[in-house]
Amino acid sequence: MGKAVLYVRDEELLESLKKRLGELGYAEIIASGSTGGLLGDALELRPEVAVIEYADEEQEMGATVKRLWDKLGVPIIMIAQSCELQQVQKWGESLLYTILAKPVREEELVAALVLSVAAARREERLKEEVSALKESIESRKVIEKAKGRLMDRDKLSEAEAFRRMQRLAMDRRISMRQLADAILLTDSIGG
Repeated sequence: MGKAVLYVRDEELLESLKKRLGELGYAEIIASGSTGGLLGDALELRPEVAVIEYADEEQEMGATVKRLWDKLGVPIIMIAQSCELQQVQKWGESLLYTILAKPVREEELVAALVLSVAAARREERLKEEVSALKESIESRKVIEKAKGRLMDRDKLSEAEAFRRMQRLAMDRRISMRQLADAILLTDSIGG
């Protein structure tokens, strides 16, 4: 399965977490000893999730978490001294998938891991769907414009222009979008 990167100083929690992640099917679990190591390991190994134990005295952690999010966009689970609203707002709702207060129960952490990874996968699928829909809409616009050019230029009805485009695309074994682009390009060069 995936990879996980951990920055957890509590040895007992770290060992327990490594064991549970292995049971969940994580092929590689990277335990970083420093915030710089965390970022370096994450950028090199591209984990599926990051679990970070945070202490207030670690000023550089905020920048590390932000860079980790900006570069990889992986779900980040923060383990902190408290889950006060101010603490959550400090980290920014968009950066963290979950924040858990110490002491963390193993079941809570495993549930947070599973749910965070599932949410990240859903989010990725939605981004792909939105991208595909945008491309489809853009293609429709171009096809409609090319169809309009054929109608004007060759005095065709809308249905005739569409059928001609379908036939030409099939004969040339290209998509309707490619044909529409070619029609528009040819008309702009010739016109």
